Amino acid sequence: MRLRLVPRIRRTMRIATYIALAASAFSPLCVAQQWELGATGGYGFYVNPTITGNSGSAEPGFAPKGVIGVVFGQDMYEHVGGEIRWLYQYGGPQLKSGGVLTSATGYSNAVTYDVLFHTAGREANLRPYFSAGAGIKVYTSSELRFLGPPPTSPAVLLHRTQVEPAISAGAGLKYRVTHRMLVRLDFRTYFSPAPDEIFRPLGQARIRGWIYNFAPLGGVSLVF
Repeated sequence: MRLRLVPRIRRTMRIATYIALAASAFSPLCVAQQWELGATGGYGFYVNPTITGNSGSAEPGFAPKGVIGVVFGQDMYEHVGGEIRWLYQYGGPQLKSGGVLTSATGYSNAVTYDVLFHTAGREANLRPYFSAGAGIKVYTSSELRFLGPPPTSPAVLLHRTQVEPAISAGAGLKYRVTHRMLVRLDFRTYFSPAPDEIFRPLGQARIRGWIYNFAPLGGVSLVF
């Protein structure tokens, strides 16, 4: 697997690590901490950037598909918590140019640390929340299904794995079913630069914009 650890990725990873370490450092000072381990799933879709060049334009992106993941979190304070979240999304990359679609099998992985701001206390049965965080998004392009970009396409689709920094934001609801079980509804958004080793611009062509990944999710968590 090829990991392009450019400086912006290292900076993003350091920020996420510092947040996690700070949360862990303060956690012993908190009373009646709660930990959470859960599974989640849903559907992910994208708003894609554009590749423009002298020969024309193309739209890179990833196919909308199902999402599965794992959440491990902690309520450090009455209204503030944190969680590490991993999401695996099915769906490979595709490149549309001149009315021709080139596609490949593939998937993506997102790993982030998010800070949660709850509007209700720990003991409330219903806890709405907002979240924000950072991490990485790993894009993988596997077997190419169709090789057909027109000769004037400003980009080509390649078989690669690439890491990009990611910013995450979202909102959701936690409902306490029992003392040890929560049901969750989440809406997550991930912002990341487009992987330019998978969508390779040609000549003077440039990728304009980021990839926006939206994922409505549902899940179940155990509290301990």
